[in-house]
Amino acid sequence: MLKTAIAAALLATAATANAATVYLCRAYNGATFWAQQHCNQHNALIERIETVGDVPWDQQVQQAEQTRNRPGQSATPTATNIDQRCGLLLTEKRQIESRYTNWQWQPPEVINPDQQRQRAIDSELRRMNCRMQ
Repeated sequence: MLKTAIAAALLATAATANAATVYLCRAYNGATFWAQQHCNQHNALIERIETVGDVPWDQQVQQAEQTRNRPGQSATPTATNIDQRCGLLLTEKRQIESRYTNWQWQPPEVINPDQQRQRAIDSELRRMNCRMQ
């Protein structure tokens, strides 16, 4: 039993040593495509991240598609969490902005923290390569 666990661990280590990462990107027009670079390099959003073998590009895409189509497989948690976090930040940013769209007076005790929070949200959106709107 222990030998089997060790063999599995060694196999997993060997597999990740010769691994590559591919990104399934979604363009703003809704089209999806696989890329070797992060989706923000292509002005697109991350749909999924897959780890594949260090093989030619066509085979990497084929491996990623097979993993994507497996029943019970979900997107990489990191990509999903990033997308969810981006959505939450954008929602919070819109809520802050909505307080100022009707041109009603706001006290400085509200304005100053709102401005600070909005700068922090913008900074985090940029850091996480989220779309800003």
